[in-house]
Amino acid sequence: MRDAIAMWRSTKMVVLVALTAAVYAAVLIPFKPIPIIPGITEIRPAAAIPIVCGLLFGPAAAWGSAIGNLMGDFFGTVGPGSLFGLVGNFLLAYVPYRLWHLFQPRRLANGSIRQVVPFVLVTIAGSASCAIVVGFGVDLLGIAPYEIVTTIIAVNNTLVGIVLGMPLLALLSPRAHRWGLTYRQTMSSADLRSGILAYPASLVILAGGAIGTLAALDKMGVIASLGALLSAVIRLEPIRPAVAAASGQALWIPAQMSLRELGLYCCLMLLGGVFLLARLPTRPRATREEGEADFDATAAAVAVQGLSFAYSGTADWALAGIAFEQKRGELRFLMGRTGSGKSTLCLCLSGIIPHLQRGDYAGRVLICGAEVAGIPVAELAQHVGIVFQDFDSQLFCSDVRHEIAFALENQGMPPSQMHEQVEKWLAALDLTALADRDPVTLSGGEKQRLALAAVMAAEPDIVVLDEPTTDLDPIGRSEFVQAWHRLKDEGRTLLIAGHSSAEALQADCLMVLADGQVACEGSPHGPLTDPDMAAGLDVQCLPATQICAALGLADRPTTPVEAVDCLRRSEVVLDHDAWQQLQGGDAARAARWGEPLVEVREVSFSYDDAPALQDVSLQVRRGEFVLILGSNGAGKTTLCRHFNGLLTPDTGQVIVGGEPAADRDVADLAGTVGYLFQNPDHQIFAQTVYEEVAFGVGNLGLCAAEIEERVAGALRLTELADYRHMDPFALTKGERQRVALASILAMAPELVVFDEPTTGLDVPQQRAMFRLLRRLSDEGHTIVVVTHHTELALPHADRAVLMADGRIIADGPVRQVFSQPQLCAAAHQEIPAAVQVSQELFGVALLSAGEFARCVRVPSGSGGGER
Repeated sequence: MRDAIAMWRSTKMVVLVALTAAVYAAVLIPFKPIPIIPGITEIRPAAAIPIVCGLLFGPAAAWGSAIGNLMGDFFGTVGPGSLFGLVGNFLLAYVPYRLWHLFQPRRLANGSIRQVVPFVLVTIAGSASCAIVVGFGVDLLGIAPYEIVTTIIAVNNTLVGIVLGMPLLALLSPRAHRWGLTYRQTMSSADLRSGILAYPASLVILAGGAIGTLAALDKMGVIASLGALLSAVIRLEPIRPAVAAASGQALWIPAQMSLRELGLYCCLMLLGGVFLLARLPTRPRATREEGEADFDATAAAVAVQGLSFAYSGTADWALAGIAFEQKRGELRFLMGRTGSGKSTLCLCLSGIIPHLQRGDYAGRVLICGAEVAGIPVAELAQHVGIVFQDFDSQLFCSDVRHEIAFALENQGMPPSQMHEQVEKWLAALDLTALADRDPVTLSGGEKQRLALAAVMAAEPDIVVLDEPTTDLDPIGRSEFVQAWHRLKDEGRTLLIAGHSSAEALQADCLMVLADGQVACEGSPHGPLTDPDMAAGLDVQCLPATQICAALGLADRPTTPVEAVDCLRRSEVVLDHDAWQQLQGGDAARAARWGEPLVEVREVSFSYDDAPALQDVSLQVRRGEFVLILGSNGAGKTTLCRHFNGLLTPDTGQVIVGGEPAADRDVADLAGTVGYLFQNPDHQIFAQTVYEEVAFGVGNLGLCAAEIEERVAGALRLTELADYRHMDPFALTKGERQRVALASILAMAPELVVFDEPTTGLDVPQQRAMFRLLRRLSDEGHTIVVVTHHTELALPHADRAVLMADGRIIADGPVRQVFSQPQLCAAAHQEIPAAVQVSQELFGVALLSAGEFARCVRVPSGSGGGER
C-alpha cells in the first residue's frame, strides 16, 4: 500500500481527501433517519461516491471515504463497529481503484458504455470487500449476524454503485482530468506502480470477496431462492427438492466452520491481497536542507540531457529526448506550435516537473550543475523564477504592492531594501498607479505585468517566462523587453517561450520545438528572415522580411527602416489601378453595412471609484468588422461588456437592436449579442462538443430539428464537425476557442464580441482565427474584436476604434486611423510594419505583405536583387 501512504506528501491529494470526506458525509447524513438495521446501517445512495471517487482520485478517495463514513456515524450509528466501517469504506474506494489500475493501466475510468463490464466487476469487488469487513466486525462484537449485515451492504453498495456510479463517473471524469485531479496526474509513476505479486493478490481479493459474500447470501437463503426461481422458470423438476432442502443451510461453508470464522479468513485474504496490490512502502528519503544542493558557479546555467516527459494518463510524450545547454547570461527564445512542448520544458526547468506535476520522467535537467530532480522546489525557486502561461494562477495577495513583496518577504529581505525593490519594479512595469489595487480588479494585461514584476523583483539567477507578453499592449511589450535586457546586462540567464518574431530576434539563441523535439537551434536570424524556413517550422517570419519576399526581392530586412531602404534601392512603384481596386473593395464592404445595431451614448462607468469609461459614445452598424484597440486598462473590455448587459453604466445609455439595454435582461440580450471571453474555459462545461454547442440554443425553446440544424451549421462553420462527440477539455486551446465560438454562433446572435480571441494561440492558429472572423463578417455577422495583435488583425477589419484612459480618441476606417501616428501613439498602438513602409514610400496605408504584392511593382532590371 505504498501509494496509500505516499499520497500524504501531496497537498493536492490531502485536499482531495478532505473533499471526498465532506461530500460523502454530506450525502450520508440525511439518510441516517432511514435505517435498515437501527444503529448499524441505513439506506445508502451515497455508496456510489467512494467507488467513483476511488476510480478518479485513487488512495485520496479511499482515505476520504473512510473518514467521511466515520463523520456520518456521529449522526446516529457511531460505536465500536465504526472502526470496521472505517476499514470497510476504505476498501470500498481502494479496491476498485487498484484493480482498475492493474487491469486498465492506460485507460482513465470515464463512465462510457464500453467500460461497463470492468466497472461492474470492480464495483462488485469493492462492495464485497466493504461488506465482509463490516459484517465480520459487527458479528464479532455481537451487534448483528454476519450474514444479515454482509448481505445488506453488499447488495446495497453493488446496486447503487452500478446504477448511480456510471452517470456520476461520466459527469466527473472529464472535469477531474481537465483540472489535473486524477490519481495519474497527482501521483508519481513510482508510487502507482503495481507490486510484484499484484496479479495473484487480485485473485486472492476476488476469491475472498466471492466466498465471503456468497456464504452470507446462501445463509440468508438468497442463492437457494434464486435457484428455486430459476428451476421454476426453466422447469427443472428433478432439482427442486434438492434446492428446497438446501435453503438456508450455507452450502459454501464447511460443516466444521462458523460464518464468523469464514468472515475472519475472508477479511485476512482481502487485507493481505490489498496490501500486495501496490509496491511495498519504502522509507522516504531525507529532505534536503536548504542550500544543500551543490550549485556550481562555473557550470552552465542550464543543461538538459535526454529529457523526456509524458503526463500521467497519456500515452504521448510531451517532450522526447530534449538536449541543449544554455550559458550563463544567455537569452534563449523558445518557439513552436501550441502543444510542441514549450510550457512542459519551462515546468521542467523550474522543478514543477517532476516534483509537483506527475508523469513519466526520464533524462536530466541541471541548474548550475545541480540536478533538478534532487532539489526541493522551494529551494530551487531561489535560483529559478518562472511566470506561467496562466499568469492569473500566480496572483493571490490582496493588493499589487503586497503581491510583489511576497517573494521578497520569504527570502527574509530587510524592509527598507524590500520597499526599494518593490518600488523599482512597480515603476519598471508601469504599475505604480495600481499599487493599492486588488489584483482581481485589474485587466488581463495589467495582471500579466504584475506577475512579471512579482517574479522579477526577486531577481533570480535564471528567469523562465512562458508567453509573458500575450496580454500586453505594444508599449507594455516594449517596456518588458527593456526590462529583460536589464536583467541580461546584470548577468542573469533568461529562457523565454513565445510567438513574437520581433522579440525572438533580440535573443542570443532561438530554439524551435516540434512534437516535443528540438527542430531548430541557433541564431534567430536564420528562421526569422527566411519565409520558407519559418513556414516549415510554423513560426512567424519578420514582417519587414515578408514585405520584400512578397515582392520577389532577395533582400531580407529585419526592420521597417531597412525595408524602406531596400525598396527604394529597388525603385518600386505603386500600382495606382490596383490601389484604387483595393479602396473600392473597402467601399463596397462599407456600402453593405446597415443601421446601428449597438449605440453607446455618453456612457461612464467606474470600478470602486476608479473611472473605467468617461463619456463614451459609439455606434456599431450591422455587418461591420470593428477592432477596439488601446493600452491595458484603457476600458476596451469594460465597454464591450455593456453591449450585452454584463455591466450597467453609471451614467449614459446603451441601445441594442433599437431598445435600451436596461429594459432587457441578460438572457434576452444574449440572443442579440454573443460574447466570447478571453479564456474559453470560462464558458465551457459540457461533456461533449455537441452538448456544449447545443446548450445555449436549447434554452431558446426551439424544436429538436431546428436545434440540430443550428448546431450542425455552427460546427461546420467553425470546422468542428468531426469533433462533435469529443470532450471539449481534451482539445487544444485554439480548438476550445472554436467550441466556445460555435456555441455562440448556434444562437444566431446579430453581433459577436471577441475579447482577445488569439491569446495563447500559436501563429498559425492566430491567422486561422482572424480568417474565420473575416469569413463570418462576409456572411453578414457583425464582429467586434478586442485585441493587441494589430499586425494580424488589421488586414481583416473594416474599422478601428482607439481608446485611452476610458475615452475614445479615434474612430474610422483602419487605413485612415493607422495613418495618424500621433493618435496611435496616444493609444499605445504600434503601427504595423506594412503601414509604416507604405506610408513612407507612397503616402498610402497598405496593411499586409499580401497587399504589397497586389499593389506594388518592381521595375525589371532594378538593382534591388530581384530573384
